[in-house]
Amino acid sequence: MTQTIRLESSNTAIPQLPDSLQHLVFLLSQTKELTSYQVHQSLEKAQIQQADLMPWATFDHPITHSYGRQLVYDGGYFEIMVMSWVLGDISAIHDHGATQWGAVQCFGKASHWAYQLDGQTLQTQEFREFSPGQIVRVNHDLIHQMGNCSQDSFLTLHVYGISHEYPSITGDARVFDLFEQSIQYTDGGVFFCLPEADIDRKTFGLNADNTSKLRHHQQMRSRVGAIIETSPAKLEYWQTKAIKLDREISRLGNIAISN
Repeated sequence: MTQTIRLESSNTAIPQLPDSLQHLVFLLSQTKELTSYQVHQSLEKAQIQQADLMPWATFDHPITHSYGRQLVYDGGYFEIMVMSWVLGDISAIHDHGATQWGAVQCFGKASHWAYQLDGQTLQTQEFREFSPGQIVRVNHDLIHQMGNCSQDSFLTLHVYGISHEYPSITGDARVFDLFEQSIQYTDGGVFFCLPEADIDRKTFGLNADNTSKLRHHQQMRSRVGAIIETSPAKLEYWQTKAIKLDREISRLGNIAISN
């Protein structure tokens, strides 16, 4: 059932949202002083199902996008988004810009890598697989990536927030490009091989351990390969990038074998 309710705290109507999402918005709108733990609790209370999120599903997202991404609700100091994941979709390594607190609810078997940045060196901290329905907390310091390595497409629900009104809560997010050895700042999706038009600025000098580099380059190469197979645009550019990635993957693979 879908209906329109009004928030007691703001007297603002929420049209066209399923009851579970309206309930989530209501819970999040009670105070701006939230924590990731409270967002986690709110998601549990809302009892949202993947079917509730299907109006925002974009499983047919452009191949140049690493996953589908749709804004569901902008609460001024929090955002609710739905991400769509088909087999092989993996986000770039990233953080969440100005976000101070939040949580992600998975509706499929999601792969997750967490990283630690020490100076200019990025290292893999942890790999986990999240089960359907699992809720994961997000904080300002989180650097990670998510992906779909299963056989089934699924959605994830994302809540990001900050304790005051802010123009773009996930804006100025950092994307860590280990192939280019740069940190890219963007206000959009955290995709592999971002076009220059989507990058606000860059800093160079990023490094990483060889294991993280190899995995990153293999993931990027997979996305580039999919682009080459399905999109004729800028074909020479993508083919050149694929050749360079193959060379670097081979080099890092030989280092791993020798060690």
